[in-house]
Amino acid sequence: MEGWRGPFSALWMATVCGLAHAQSLAELLQRTVNSHPAVVGQRSQRAVASADLEYARQQFYPTPSLSIEQVSAGQHDPSYLEKTSVKLFRVQQPLWTHGRLSAGVDKAQASADAAAQGFEDVRQQLALRVLQAWADAYAADLKEVALQTSVATHERLQAQVSRRIADGASAVTERVLTDGRLAQTRAQLQAVLVQAQTARLRLQQLTGAPLSGVLTPEADRAVDTSSASLALDAALQRSPTLARLKALVRVQETEVAERKGDLLPELYARAEYQIGSTSVSGVGDTKRFFVGLQSKFGAGLSSLSGVEASENKVGVARAEVENAERSLSEQLLSDWAQSATLAARQVELQESLQASRDTAQAWDRQFLAGRKTWVEVMNMARELAQAETELADVLAVRVLVSWRLALYTQGLDSLLAGVPTP
Repeated sequence: MEGWRGPFSALWMATVCGLAHAQSLAELLQRTVNSHPAVVGQRSQRAVASADLEYARQQFYPTPSLSIEQVSAGQHDPSYLEKTSVKLFRVQQPLWTHGRLSAGVDKAQASADAAAQGFEDVRQQLALRVLQAWADAYAADLKEVALQTSVATHERLQAQVSRRIADGASAVTERVLTDGRLAQTRAQLQAVLVQAQTARLRLQQLTGAPLSGVLTPEADRAVDTSSASLALDAALQRSPTLARLKALVRVQETEVAERKGDLLPELYARAEYQIGSTSVSGVGDTKRFFVGLQSKFGAGLSSLSGVEASENKVGVARAEVENAERSLSEQLLSDWAQSATLAARQVELQESLQASRDTAQAWDRQFLAGRKTWVEVMNMARELAQAETELADVLAVRVLVSWRLALYTQGLDSLLAGVPTP
C-alpha cells in the first residue's frame, strides 16, 4: 500500500534531484574553517604573537636614547647658568641579566606557539560544531520525510474509518482515536521542522552563507577502531587544544624565570655624549662611559609577590592540561564505543523497519477481513513511524561519530583533502 512506503527512498530521490545545488559536508567544513570570524581573529593573533617575539629578541640589543633640556634660571641661581640647553645622547647595553632576557624570548616563543595552536584549535572546534549541526539537520530531514509519510498514512486511515462509520461498520470512538493520533503525528512533524530549521540556521551562521539544496548523504570516514588505546594516543598527540594548553604552561614557566631574573641586579654598560652644560659655561662636548648594576624590586618588594603569583599560574595551567586530556579521552572513548555498535544497530533497525512495513500491510488487510482491531492498526502505524525516526537518528549519528573520530585521530586536513578552497 502506498501509505506504508518508507521515507528514505523519497529522501534519496529528493537528494538526487537537488544534488547539483547541494553542498557536501566536507565543503561546509572547508568554508567554515577558512572564513569564520573566529579564524580571522586567530590569524591576527598569530601576527601579534610574532611581533611580540621579535620585540623580545630586540631586547638583547643596545637601547639608544636622546634628551634635550632647556634651562631658564634666575641670575642668582648657583646651580644653573642663566640660560642654556643640553643635548645628551645615550646608548645602554645589558651585559648580564641572570637569564631574564632569554626567559623573555622563551616566553614570547611559547606565546607564539600557543597562538599557532590556538588557530588550529579554533578550526577544530568550528569543525566539531559543523559536524554536530550537520548531523542534527540530516537527522531532522530524514525524520521530516518519515513523519510526512506517517501523516499521509494517518490521513488515509482517517478517511477510511470515516467511510466505515458512515456505513455503520466502525464505532465513532475509532474516529476519535484516529483524529488524536493524526494530531499527534502532525505535532511531531512540526517539532521536527523546527529542529531542521534550527540546525540549518546554525550551519548558515557557521559557514557564513545560505545552504543551497538538500544535505547530501555522507559515507562513514575510514577510522581504525580496532584498539581504543591506539585511537586515544593518536587523538592526544594530534589535539591542538592540548598543544595550545601545553604551550601556555611553558608561557607561565618562562614567566617565573623572567620574574626571578628581575630580583637580581642587572649588569650593564652605558655610553654618553653630551653637548652643552647647565652649570659650567664654555665646556666642550663630553664623552662618558659607565658600567653599573641595576635591580628592580618593585614597589614594596612587589617582585617577590610576582614570582609567587607566576608559580601559582603554572599549577593552574597544568591543571587545565589535565582537565582537557580527560575531556578528550571521555569524548573519544565514547565515540569509539558507539562506532563499534552503530553499524550493527543500523542493520538491525533496517530489518526491524522492513518487518514493521510488512506487518503493517498485513494488518491492514487483516483488519478489513475482521481479524485485527482498529487499535492494532493504529498502533502499528505509530510503531512504524517510531522505527523510521529511530533509524534516522542512527544514520546521522553513525556519520557524525565516524567523522568526529577521524577529526580527532587523523586531523582536520584529512577531512578536507581534495576539497577546493572557496
